[in-house]
Amino acid sequence: MLCRACWDIESGQLFLDGVDITKIALTDLRGAIAYVPQDSFLFSTTIKNNISYGDPVSEQEQIESVAKLAQIESEIHNFPQQYETLVGERGITLSGGQRQRTALARAMLVNAPVLILDDALSSVDNQTATQILKNLSGGTGRKTVVFITHQLSAAAATDRIFVMEKGKIVQVGNHLELLQQQGLYRTLWSQHQVEELLR
Repeated sequence: MLCRACWDIESGQLFLDGVDITKIALTDLRGAIAYVPQDSFLFSTTIKNNISYGDPVSEQEQIESVAKLAQIESEIHNFPQQYETLVGERGITLSGGQRQRTALARAMLVNAPVLILDDALSSVDNQTATQILKNLSGGTGRKTVVFITHQLSAAAATDRIFVMEKGKIVQVGNHLELLQQQGLYRTLWSQHQVEELLR
């Protein structure tokens, strides 16, 4: 059984925009973070309602804008009722990638400054995942994105990569820096390149 004290951290260890998170009220901290897990829950309602769940008074234009950033808009327009399409219990009528991108659009709509994607693009192809990350890093609405993934092609486009092995961080750097080191990242990247050639 987990307890709250097990997850508490000491002051001076983690900062949000230069402010020690132990000094931030819990409600404010939660409001600053949007979280998208690998298996996101969708409600048995329309795609529009699922995207706007965190901000139900959103305008259609805002909903369409985040759907475009999440790379799901064109697929929504192919559905018979577009944004009014019912997705069924837990989003059963959508593919895994469509569910993940709908959940991502929902998180983006609340416009929190920190976005945590916990393997949230695992059902999305590498090219689409990379484009989503580019969308998140551009424009005036830039966010801090914590992208937890096994997708090396998408991870390579990030500003900083933390390589974990057996629960410990073993390397830190950007893609080019890590390739110059003799380490796990370089080994994994080489394996990834071979797999891409064999496809």
